[in-house]
Amino acid sequence: MKTLAKYVATQLEERAFCVVFEDDLERCWPRKKIARLERERKIRAFAASRSWTAAILEGELGTRAIFRKVEPVPADQGGISLVPS
Repeated sequence: MKTLAKYVATQLEERAFCVVFEDDLERCWPRKKIARLERERKIRAFAASRSWTAAILEGELGTRAIFRKVEPVPADQGGISLVPS
């Protein structure tokens, strides 16, 4: 998981988001050992623990997680976050 965190952090320094595909997700959160919703919860918790968000998509290519940095909320927005989770 440390390797994945380092990879995502490096990518987020260079661009606004980082896509992680099924093969890499599988190494940390094996589909056969974790129920789908629990797996998604764990991926989101991993992201949140590093001040990122994770959008999880299922499709023909398998699962993909799109990580983004959590952006600070301007004071004039009353503390409402516009960053999707």
